[in-house]
Amino acid sequence: MNSMKKDHLKSEIDSSLVEEARKTLLGAKDWLLEDMALMTAYWHDKMGYTEAWVDANWHLVLEEGNELIDALDEKEDAALLWLINNVNNNPVPLEECHVAGDNVVAGTYHCMACRHDNVIEKAQPLPTCEVCHYGLMSSHGGNE
Repeated sequence: MNSMKKDHLKSEIDSSLVEEARKTLLGAKDWLLEDMALMTAYWHDKMGYTEAWVDANWHLVLEEGNELIDALDEKEDAALLWLINNVNNNPVPLEECHVAGDNVVAGTYHCMACRHDNVIEKAQPLPTCEVCHYGLMSSHGGNE
């Protein structure tokens, strides 16, 4: 009979712990959902403000942004070419490599496959090599 009281007491404590854990989890879930709602509203307002600013000032972005983008692109391209040329010890700097179809100025373009000198008389899209029809040429040391 004494063990029945202990078992009953243990069962009540276990039941209380389970109920307490359930309440804690429900509270945590509610707290998380409220926080998510607040964060969603905050970011919605932030993004709405940003979109409104861009809509109102888009002309400024277009007018002043293009020059900045072009300047950054040029610097990035020059830095990348320098890095590739110096790291790989390229015999022909990449800025002097031309692919068939690129707009080029008059000059001599050396075929990277057969080494034939292709002479271009005027500014035009670069044709393939007149000997082997390869499409990669170099102006390294050749153009005036």
